Amino acid sequence: MHDGDVVALVLLLVIGLLPVFVREFRNNARLILAYWFVIALHQGVAFVNAFLFAPLVLRTMHTDAPINMSATEVTPSLNWSLCCDRYGNFYGFFENLLGTVYWLLGSSQLLGSQLSILMFAISCIVLVKMLNLLELSRYRVPTLFVFGSLPSMVLLGSVTLRESYAILFFMLATYFGLKMLTKKNIRVLGAPMAISALIMGLFHSGLRMYAILFIALFMVWNPHPTSSWLHMKKRHLMALLTMLVLLTGAIFLTKVQHVRLGVVSSVVNLDIQKSVLQFQTRTGSVVKRATYSVPLDFSSPFTTIHTSFKLYMYYLFAPFPWQISNILDAGGSIESILRMILLIFSVMLWYQAYGVQRRLLMLMLILFFSMSFMWALGTTNYGTAMRHNMLSWWILAITGVPLLMKMLGRFWLRLTVSTRSYFSEQAKKAS
Repeated sequence: MHDGDVVALVLLLVIGLLPVFVREFRNNARLILAYWFVIALHQGVAFVNAFLFAPLVLRTMHTDAPINMSATEVTPSLNWSLCCDRYGNFYGFFENLLGTVYWLLGSSQLLGSQLSILMFAISCIVLVKMLNLLELSRYRVPTLFVFGSLPSMVLLGSVTLRESYAILFFMLATYFGLKMLTKKNIRVLGAPMAISALIMGLFHSGLRMYAILFIALFMVWNPHPTSSWLHMKKRHLMALLTMLVLLTGAIFLTKVQHVRLGVVSSVVNLDIQKSVLQFQTRTGSVVKRATYSVPLDFSSPFTTIHTSFKLYMYYLFAPFPWQISNILDAGGSIESILRMILLIFSVMLWYQAYGVQRRLLMLMLILFFSMSFMWALGTTNYGTAMRHNMLSWWILAITGVPLLMKMLGRFWLRLTVSTRSYFSEQAKKAS
């Protein structure tokens, strides 16, 4: 047993006891059981992957992760620069972060898995708190179950991959943003929202650009449908103007004066078309069998819109039934069907809602479509798409599960009543 394995076992205990310290969990035994169930699924995959054998998909994804130090001694690199590789991934940040942890606590594949599961466990708590903000707390148990039991969440959220970290900080940024809008307190909650979004951006160049759009969106979003755009709060307007001034200054410095501003420069000088083509080339060469041939065509506005929409449909819903050839394809197809069902119910819930809740649900849908569309542009492999869809899956779980469970509850009630009536009539006839 490595030194890191001992620390990993301590983390396992911490993860198991985490809901005891959260009020929403302490008051709901069924919620704690749902939490322990999804954590048990993740822990099972982590221990199998660390001590027994690694299924091919886990071994491949673990090898493709930004760092794989499970079998070597690690000394931390002191170069904490936010440089990217040629694919735009912040390997410098994630590699140094994980390497420093291994250097301090010991190198262990199980430790890396426990850190990912810890990120997932905290995400479960944030998920429950967001349901409270959206007035959907009645459906906390099924939502948590659906969020944590998705096969790709279990298989890929239990190993040393950056997705668990990115999901957590995306959820934290959204939680603080929703709380800022509902509590009308930008001074206290605006900073943690922005910091969480920027940390999320450290894990990928696409997320880095998305973080800026995310902050701007929450700064200008009006949760009150009765108010007009012109009645935006002065502090929101000042924050937006400040961001625009800073962004304009950054563009001037990088474009005109050729001054390097690190992350800001890389965002300003990002060639979107070139980056998309690079990502497509990368993901298309991972597994040729699972690659859908839908390249983006920038030759005209019409072809750009057409190929973007087609690529987005494949990203969300491939593999289609006629593309299934093995058990992995079947698993991916089931996830696509679940995604389609929850997306439909998410839109229906937004349509039925009213007031502040309707505006907040609209904001959640905008986050889902924007995040998934960003990943879709650079993905041509539905195996990779399953991993990328993890980042927006929690949004569908929050917005789609409540109405689905409500309708299933009504159907079950009608079925129960009709069954009792039938047997009652049969008993009367027999008597």
